[in-house]
Amino acid sequence: MVAVAALVLTVLVQAGCNSDSIHSPQKFFPGSQLTAWSDCSKFAAPGNSVAICASVGLLPGASSPSYNIQFFLPSAAHVQIAVFNEHAALIKVIFEANEPPSIPGSFRTPPISWDFTDAKGVRVPPGDYRLYFQAGDFVSTSDLEVP
Repeated sequence: MVAVAALVLTVLVQAGCNSDSIHSPQKFFPGSQLTAWSDCSKFAAPGNSVAICASVGLLPGASSPSYNIQFFLPSAAHVQIAVFNEHAALIKVIFEANEPPSIPGSFRTPPISWDFTDAKGVRVPPGDYRLYFQAGDFVSTSDLEVP
């Protein structure tokens, strides 16, 4: 949690989650990749680079939909996944752990899910949010509209 707090202090604050020249992912999260996380069913077997896929859906045994994130790591890495609102305020750290390398050709199972709640467990209001993923030196963000 301390690492995420330090990261938040270094993040450049912005007014929105647009991808224009003023509010680009690089300014929102310096060093982030300009990639969106695709639906997992559209991914081929990952190669030798980090890959992320995500989708909104109902996981087995869950009573409500969530945003489900899977990833492929070619080597072991410390992984952090966090969600921020449109004003770059940290909403919740979804996942933080040291992860082993992924099994070749497959994504992490089970997926990491965000149930659309904040750090206190309260459902966030509908709107635009940005998810942040870091594995070692690899950093990526994805925008998400919460229903």
